[in-house]
Amino acid sequence: MQKSSLIGHTIELLDAIGSTTQPADGVVKEFFRARHYLGSKDRRFITEAIYGMLRHFRLIDIVGSEVLRQYAQALPLRRPAIVDYAAYAVRILREDPGSAHDGIAGLWRVYMPEINCMDALTTMATVVPAPPMSANPVAHLGIIHSFPDRIVKEWVDRFGASEAEKLCKALNGPAPTTIRVNTLKTTVDECQRRLANEGVTTTRTTLSPFGLKLEKRINVNAHPSYKEGLFEMQDEGSQLLSMLLNVRPGQTVVDACAGGGGKTVHLAALMNNTGVLIAMDTDEKRLANIRPRLQRAGVTCARLYRSGYEENEIRSLTAQMDAVLVDAPCTGVGVFRRNPGAKRTFTSGFVESVAKTQRSILESYFTLVRAGGVLVYCTCTLLRQENEDQMELFLRDHPEFTLASAPEILVNQGVQVETGSPYLTLLPHTTTTDGFFAAVLERTM
Repeated sequence: MQKSSLIGHTIELLDAIGSTTQPADGVVKEFFRARHYLGSKDRRFITEAIYGMLRHFRLIDIVGSEVLRQYAQALPLRRPAIVDYAAYAVRILREDPGSAHDGIAGLWRVYMPEINCMDALTTMATVVPAPPMSANPVAHLGIIHSFPDRIVKEWVDRFGASEAEKLCKALNGPAPTTIRVNTLKTTVDECQRRLANEGVTTTRTTLSPFGLKLEKRINVNAHPSYKEGLFEMQDEGSQLLSMLLNVRPGQTVVDACAGGGGKTVHLAALMNNTGVLIAMDTDEKRLANIRPRLQRAGVTCARLYRSGYEENEIRSLTAQMDAVLVDAPCTGVGVFRRNPGAKRTFTSGFVESVAKTQRSILESYFTLVRAGGVLVYCTCTLLRQENEDQMELFLRDHPEFTLASAPEILVNQGVQVETGSPYLTLLPHTTTTDGFFAAVLERTM
């Protein structure tokens, strides 16, 4: 397909994403499902462009708006998506205005006939969208890397401007494709050999003893080793979170916010498929999706409870559990590279709302932990209000719990992480994992 046609499909998809509250990945899948004529290279071009524009939405917005301000006699109610693509081409892809013009000019004449395309592209390439780092690091990083100022300010205050910039860059880059080997069915070495026989090149993960990094993305459903349950798609950092419970075979364990069930399956493997593992979630559809995942992995020790509906069963677990995992809902700041569209909808009000939900969940499930047991709280965000502040409030109100060193628990299992804090904080620019926070709370009475 010609480049101009691909750009046309891209701006059509961008308009579709902008006109709905649905997550971008779902809109993208539906868009391609309705257009079977698009080949794999076509889909790759469109997908990379869409996610590139979502990652850099703030910079693109400023550059595109400046062009309209300079040239348009009357500003449109909504900026045409071709303007966003043009800004993406010259500012993110670094295309020369002359080269970019060839693929954009025809569409530009349709959507922006009142502005000369070449003039607009030249302006986009030269406009200065942000103050220099030395003058205002928060505004500079927020605009150049398209992050909300609320997030950037916290990171600059905590880590310094240089580290904050590295973190922004890492969360704007592609995430590695990582799997966790299912030790109920195979070993890491054997799984690596099986994948090699299937044409998939992998390397061992740096931190997780159960992980493999794939050289490139694959369609897992096309691989017999996946269908046989030899591995699961799971970020390396996420794999470490289950290890923090330090579970043993025969124990009773709760995964209180099971979601898709990735950590549930991992906990079952760590328990050697013995004992009792209870996965809970409020969403019946999510629980239904866990069942085939458990079956494929060969997990037989797990039970599924729907929170809010099977309360009698849940209350019967009070003070009975050896370990409880609360993988709390959060703003998802640590996984922006996987869901860049979330940057556009992030607000301080969202943080407040999520923090209230997190406190409610903690208050609901800490009662399940027996004396001598552990509660592990984790999120995929990197904001204090959802992480350290939550733990300080919880420990203030619950003196029966004490804070253990999460990093030392991992070090004792052979995982080399920094131990300068009792909390586990995984930063993508230093670990290559997604961004995670975790705390281990021991119940002493």
